[in-house]
Amino acid sequence: MKFDKKIFFCHIPKTAGTSLRLSLEQAVGDAAVVPSQALISHHGGRYPPLHEALQELQEKPDYRLFRGHYGFWVRKYLPKDTLTIVVLRDPLERVLSHIRHFLADGKTTEAEALESLDQGRLPVPDNALCRYLGGAAIEAVGQELSARFLDSKSNPIVDHNDLFKRAISTGRSVDIMGFTDDMPALYEKISQETGLPLTMRQDNPSRYPALSLSDRQLDTVRRHNQLDLQLYEAMRAERNSNKLTRLLKRTGLFRT
Repeated sequence: MKFDKKIFFCHIPKTAGTSLRLSLEQAVGDAAVVPSQALISHHGGRYPPLHEALQELQEKPDYRLFRGHYGFWVRKYLPKDTLTIVVLRDPLERVLSHIRHFLADGKTTEAEALESLDQGRLPVPDNALCRYLGGAAIEAVGQELSARFLDSKSNPIVDHNDLFKRAISTGRSVDIMGFTDDMPALYEKISQETGLPLTMRQDNPSRYPALSLSDRQLDTVRRHNQLDLQLYEAMRAERNSNKLTRLLKRTGLFRT
């Protein structure tokens, strides 16, 4: 059966999603992707503001893949049967990669970043996994929509419990969820579901050397990302449980 659904790849930053993004783009063809490469190039090689991406989405109804650093709630703008894909990464590894990204872009210096960690502060936004998965839909249009979404990625979290519950609920609704440390399994799953010929690749390596953090600095990272740590462990546990159930069903040992 031909796969004719739209695909939404909710690309959470620093989860090794660039390689998957490029593989998906290659499989469906550049002309079927939103935001387009032209729009990305117009913004210096970065994903455009959300309202511009959504505008292009309306202008290109025959698209096949919508992807970007946009919250999962953006699926409200997509067809109901859209196939959703998310990649999660160990929160500590993801944060360290994010810090290195900030350093490479000149948004901060290594001395400033380490000083922040020593003082108990995080030099990058906290709990990004939960923010992207559990963020509430934003009721706004145009530049205000983009500005408010940008704020939602870094503003202090008002209700940690509520955000975590929404992230868990959303995580369970994702059609295909993968993990950075097991990308081959994710590629295989996507290919099975869509029939797309995906090619494993490695892109977007860090442009900044590895960081060596003290125990105190690592503790700061942990304390500020407790929601993500809990979410990550919960999603991994559920995936392993589902894999075990499927195995038992195949062997005839599963009993309801």
